[in-house]
Amino acid sequence: MNTTNIQNTENREINETLAVLERHLNAFRLGDVDLTVQDYASDAIIINGTDTVIRGTDQIRETFISVYRDFFPKGTREINIEEKTVYGEVAYIRWSAPNAKMATDTLIVKNNKIVVQTFACHFG
Repeated sequence: MNTTNIQNTENREINETLAVLERHLNAFRLGDVDLTVQDYASDAIIINGTDTVIRGTDQIRETFISVYRDFFPKGTREINIEEKTVYGEVAYIRWSAPNAKMATDTLIVKNNKIVVQTFACHFG
């Protein structure tokens, strides 16, 4: 079941958050590291359950090189968005892909950039 839940807060915030989310999903589907990294603020962080906080665009770049090479190579990036909720500057998606039974991302967006992201995935 696919659901979309857009909470009615300030339209500018929602539109900005949705635009960044869609741009980020497009970069992911393409497996384009440069496009992906452009979505992040220079001091952004990613928390992904690895006991390490990924900090800044240099570490984010290295992470996505690995993500696209080792976890989501070409042919596995067509994702199915099963749930999407946007509230102001926060976006949450639950999704699946050919090699991911269930995954979630939460993004916090400020000034058209991702400042915080969380990610969890059950591969299989």
